[in-house]
Amino acid sequence: MTNRPFNIFLLLFACAMVSCHGKGRERDIAASGTIEATDVNVASKIGGQILALGISEGSEVKEGDVIALLDHSTLDLQLRQAKAGVQLAEANLAIAEKDFKRARELFSKGSATQKQRDDAEARFAIGQAQLSQARAAADLLAKTISDSTIVAPVSGIVTQKPVEVGELVAPGTTVATISRLNSVYLVVYVSEKELGNIVIGQGAEVRTDTDPDRVYPGKVVYISPVAEFTPKNIQTKEDRVKLVFAVKIEITNTDGSLKPGVPADATLRPQAPASK
Repeated sequence: MTNRPFNIFLLLFACAMVSCHGKGRERDIAASGTIEATDVNVASKIGGQILALGISEGSEVKEGDVIALLDHSTLDLQLRQAKAGVQLAEANLAIAEKDFKRARELFSKGSATQKQRDDAEARFAIGQAQLSQARAAADLLAKTISDSTIVAPVSGIVTQKPVEVGELVAPGTTVATISRLNSVYLVVYVSEKELGNIVIGQGAEVRTDTDPDRVYPGKVVYISPVAEFTPKNIQTKEDRVKLVFAVKIEITNTDGSLKPGVPADATLRPQAPASK
């Protein structure tokens, strides 16, 4: 009986310490989401029939790899015609230049009128313009032929291939979608209370069910300024009516082990409040 007051004192002291400790450190924030990747839609710059496809869904591509080849036989004929036009323009310019030099010399000797000299100079200027126009037309066709070979603008995994060999595509038609996997994202949703403990640049630990022992380091790169209802596909029915804020976590994925669509869990440790 003599120790009872002392025991009560110890119990109260321990409760006070736990209370103080709880107030000094916020709990870790745990949230779940689905791995996402940046998708790049690769479109044809020109219209034409697809002669070959160098990809399939799920295949890996490097920047510069050939994705598709369009038929450019008609363009080849047009380029030959344009090059012939350049040669003709060069020949006409050479004649006009000689005539201009001759007219200028005769005018200096008084054997040609001012009008004759001016007309020769005008023909020479027109010849120069025609040559420039012919060369530009040939260059444009050469560029169009070059565009018939569609290459990957980025490295990644082909996630969609909506066209097939033999199809006729129009300019702007998507021939492939490439997902960039060197850096992926996890979008999670937190409550307004939790949001106060999250800042841009804050670290995060990400885990997946496929490899639960592996920790992927992440970083908060975006915090939505607007609340929204919790997405239906990742929360229970009761939670769907709650207002939450989207937080995007960037995860380095150099080995490509994180794939789009894989469920993942993130742990964010609350930031200590800034000292005043």
